[in-house]
Amino acid sequence: MSKNFKIAAAVSGLVLLIIAGRYYALQNEKIAPVFPKFDQRAAEITPSSEFLNAKKAAEYYETEIRRKPEVAKNYIELAQVFLQESRVTGNHHRYIPAAQELLEKALSLEPEDFQAPIMKASLLLTLHQFQEAKRLAQIAILRAPYNAFSHGVLTDALIELGEYGEAVKACDKMLGIRPDLRSYARASYLRELHGDLDGAIAAMRMACDAGVTGQESRAWALYQLGMLYLQQGKADTAAFIFKGILEERPNYAYAIAGMAQVNSAKKNYAEAITLLQQAYQIVPDHGFIEQLADVYRAAGKASLADSTSQEVLKTFGQHENGGWNINREFAMFCANHDVNLAAALKRAKSEYEARPNDIGVLETHAWVLYKNGQALEAVPLIERAMKLNTSRATLSYHAGMIYFAANQREKAKTHLQRSLAENLYLHPLYVAEAQQTLSKIITTTNYAMQ
Repeated sequence: MSKNFKIAAAVSGLVLLIIAGRYYALQNEKIAPVFPKFDQRAAEITPSSEFLNAKKAAEYYETEIRRKPEVAKNYIELAQVFLQESRVTGNHHRYIPAAQELLEKALSLEPEDFQAPIMKASLLLTLHQFQEAKRLAQIAILRAPYNAFSHGVLTDALIELGEYGEAVKACDKMLGIRPDLRSYARASYLRELHGDLDGAIAAMRMACDAGVTGQESRAWALYQLGMLYLQQGKADTAAFIFKGILEERPNYAYAIAGMAQVNSAKKNYAEAITLLQQAYQIVPDHGFIEQLADVYRAAGKASLADSTSQEVLKTFGQHENGGWNINREFAMFCANHDVNLAAALKRAKSEYEARPNDIGVLETHAWVLYKNGQALEAVPLIERAMKLNTSRATLSYHAGMIYFAANQREKAKTHLQRSLAENLYLHPLYVAEAQQTLSKIITTTNYAMQ
């Protein structure tokens, strides 16, 4: 073989290697995962250290996934970062689908591990897919019985499914493993559901004390504490807490919305509207514009209430397209604003069939039946909704109005009076009708006694 031929063959081989390398590089580029870009948070003119740390963590795990695509832990960690950013910013449609894909990949890589199932269960809670969340949480607990987070996720799923006795057991287990902000907060909610507001406040105070100043989790716990005080009619205490949150964590949307509720309860509707608009600009939580629609209607701004209601329904559609179950929220909102009542009843019935023991679902189904002129059918449902003796003004109001329409005047009077005592003034859409109906009952009773 000639020297020139050997050189030519070597050059040809080198060219083929280069071409092959480029080909595989291109193939890898095609299949390389595409991660959502971290947008600067709306409330932060200058990026906070929390945001920068989250962004840095995302970039680290993205790099690790490209370097070691076979390691499941990196997918799980990145999914956690995305889920937390979704919670903090409200940009669910950006971060949740990415987290879902990452967790599915982790499950395929490590099908017997406990971390991917429990993270997926946590994500499914956000999407209101509670039955599947329960199943996955139970699997995770079988694989790692002493992981506190797993018991917390199971607690949440059981509560939403109306399995309250089992939820208490799961929460007790979590508290026994790790008494911290997350476990105290769940204990607080269970106490609230069972009508123990003082106990709920005590547990939530413990949750706040266990948190780190300035972190989102502590701000959320403080917001819940403020809302509990509002339920007790202690508006000034609640306002003090909300203002304190804003000192620790400026522009925290939920604290701003809390101040809106304080103003709404005092009929300072203009200020409440401004605050809710501000909160929604920071975090596009549909709950804020639902409240905004309510306040517009209470303030006599029917046109703005109607247009805002349409915006709420649009956000429900976007959530549903993203895999969320919004049956209960859709049904209750439509009933409150007297729109799409037939569709609301269909959704309320569907949710009731899926979660027949959840008191919120029972309340919603009963209220939508009432709005559709079926008060007699609503009575047994609203009575089941009150089985835990939950101290909640809206529940008492709904019961009172249903009893009134069913011609059970004494029960209507008792529950409407209770709703006002439980600070129904937080709900401007309801309070005027409660007062008017109660006045009718009292006037009619007095006339009959003469």
